[in-house]
Amino acid sequence: MADTNNQDDNIDIDSDSGTIDKSSDIEEEDSDDEYHPQVRLNKLHGYCLLDKIILQRLKQNDSGIINLSISLRDTYFNSIDWKEDGYFIANNTHLKKLHISYIGTIGKIDYILGEEGHNLPTREQLRGLFSCIYRNSSIIELSFRSILIYDKFGGGLIEGLSGHPSLIRLEMGQAKLGLHHSLRRLESEHGMEIGCEVLGKLLKNPKSKLNDLRLPYCKLDDNGLGTLCDGLLGNSRIKRLCLYGNDNITPDCWRALSTVIQHPNCKLVGLDLHSTVMRDEGLESLGNALRGSSLKSLILGDNPSISSRVWQTLLNQLSEISVESLDLRRAKIDDDGLATLASIGTLKSLDLQCLHDNMAKTPTCWRSFFNSLQTRGAQLVKLDISGNKVGGSGASALGSLLNSMGTLKTLKMNNISYSDNESDNITSQGWQTLFTSLQDSNLDLVELKLSGNSIDDEGMQLLVRLVSRMTSLKYMNLSCNHLITPTGWLALSDYLQSPNFALETLDLDENILHDDTVAAFASALVQNNTLKSLDLDDCVGGDDNLLITERGWLAVSTLIYNKTSILETYNSNHTICKLGFDHDEMNLPDNLTSLLELNKNKDKAEVARQKILQTQFSTEDGDTSKMQVLLDMELKMLPSAIAWIGRPLPIGWEGAQVSGLSTMYNLTRRLPDLFDSSPQKKSSAAKRKRSV
Repeated sequence: MADTNNQDDNIDIDSDSGTIDKSSDIEEEDSDDEYHPQVRLNKLHGYCLLDKIILQRLKQNDSGIINLSISLRDTYFNSIDWKEDGYFIANNTHLKKLHISYIGTIGKIDYILGEEGHNLPTREQLRGLFSCIYRNSSIIELSFRSILIYDKFGGGLIEGLSGHPSLIRLEMGQAKLGLHHSLRRLESEHGMEIGCEVLGKLLKNPKSKLNDLRLPYCKLDDNGLGTLCDGLLGNSRIKRLCLYGNDNITPDCWRALSTVIQHPNCKLVGLDLHSTVMRDEGLESLGNALRGSSLKSLILGDNPSISSRVWQTLLNQLSEISVESLDLRRAKIDDDGLATLASIGTLKSLDLQCLHDNMAKTPTCWRSFFNSLQTRGAQLVKLDISGNKVGGSGASALGSLLNSMGTLKTLKMNNISYSDNESDNITSQGWQTLFTSLQDSNLDLVELKLSGNSIDDEGMQLLVRLVSRMTSLKYMNLSCNHLITPTGWLALSDYLQSPNFALETLDLDENILHDDTVAAFASALVQNNTLKSLDLDDCVGGDDNLLITERGWLAVSTLIYNKTSILETYNSNHTICKLGFDHDEMNLPDNLTSLLELNKNKDKAEVARQKILQTQFSTEDGDTSKMQVLLDMELKMLPSAIAWIGRPLPIGWEGAQVSGLSTMYNLTRRLPDLFDSSPQKKSSAAKRKRSV
């Protein structure tokens, strides 16, 4: 393996593809829900959960296993002999991200690392697991969830990560490093939080390669954060620090963090203080510390106690540094604050979602803001103005701004149609005007969100014309646009067949769709191989009470699983794997749910093979008539066909799968001489085949 001392500090890993990306100093920040318990759990779909099949692949050092999740509550974890089989982690050269969790049961919310009891991992097993992690030289990211570090044993396991040869990101989500209310009885025994102490030691270790520390919802208090700040003071390695959701910190301790930032060795470029219930005093001290810092990304959303006065002061201070990414969602930023924000010329990413309602942000103010950004030549890559009362006049200025920004890749404009004054609403005509003004723009977005607006059928047609020119668009959200009729949605059918179509997710939740619309979508997607998710949750018919019926789902089933012929089955859609958040609640036919599961597999050739075996050669009903297609083949083609039929089943397959052995058996029965090795038998087999 290459010398890890030379690893790029900005390495990141895509959880779905498993590829390594050497990003710029600005790391794209996740949504505000990233660390919410349930959402964070749902996002683990990018990880392979350790089980018997995954274990075998890991033992083979399978390059396809890059992200691994281990549940300490899973009985399978307790069945592993870590001394005998631990090499599957210790010697693995492909594993990059390892997630370790404990999801508690009712009455058992917190798990103290090393705690012993019924159905809990033993300390010996935990030592075995962590010993393997220490010896691994490929893991870049290690994350823990719902695990409490509260005694010397657990602290020792974490401290053992000091000097790890490749670890650059450590996340302890909901690790509750502070004193939890149910564990106050242990306070006198253990004193200051051991979890924070060992993290401080880890940060001080000169061999540590950590540059990204994430501690969301860890119940940090002043003592805990103070201990961490001692470890961070003078640290020149840490570049990103996340304290999301730690709301027990007083202004005194924010001043301790300010001291860390002001240290000449501090190299922080990313700081996440979302939902920390910070007050004016805390932000004032941080703002002063940020002057002259190297900070590029600052997340301060959902801190409602900060006044508009202090926000104004902070924005003035940020205009003096080269900050590139700001998350200020739900902040009390007034008209003057917006004007100051527009003067920060280095911004590339700006999240202004749902700015506080009580501030006097009128459509006139938004118009001035957008005009100022355009005048200053803003080159934003990401802009989120969702949930704000932009108004018709603001929308007009927004159109001019978007026309001037060829760099923009993410645009989020959910729920911006309505304002306190109905005359200021962005009407259907306003959306038509906006989309018309962008027809000749250079916009080539990757993500576009327009949920909950007053777009109508004509606006939909103009939007389709606009996005059809984009070659990079991967995600589009048009949910909750109730003015678009089923006729208007049909405009999407042409876009689904556009040569520029590159969408992977199309969200149409809570719209007025019916069977004919869904059937048109299915017909348009026959040749598509990019769309993975077509979200149709809560879509109703024109009378507002009829869900998409069996006829609509049958059209989708036929798209994914056309049984007409082998060729049609082969040419079916093998990409779409999601139609909504919960397929069971959508009342999808059982076979359609199974097909969507089948399409999750990345080996599309094997997906097609499975569908052909299940439709064209299935003998469950005793019908072997479809075997004739094999019997009609030229003799020289049969060996290839037989090899295709008998191909070994892949490891780690998702969804239904069938073996080709039954087809092989029926073929053998029809042509027994074909499998005899003597020349005479082969000759007679050929003659017999011609006569069958």
